[in-house]
Amino acid sequence: MNLLLRPLDNANDPVWSVIICVILAVAGALFVVIYILRQAFAELEDGSIDATKQEELLQLPSDGDQPCT
Repeated sequence: MNLLLRPLDNANDPVWSVIICVILAVAGALFVVIYILRQAFAELEDGSIDATKQEELLQLPSDGDQPCT
């Protein structure tokens, strides 16, 4: 247990566990950003965003040519 919780010999020494955690966090965030950008570019290249289809889905059904009241 003394190996994990030993005090620092010199207060000016870097705390490597914190440095390693920061590096892992930055690498994870970078991975997520790259994944999101890849998905966005793949979606743009495939043309899967179809504006006319979205507009059709967003329109409310009408009752024909009945006048508004």
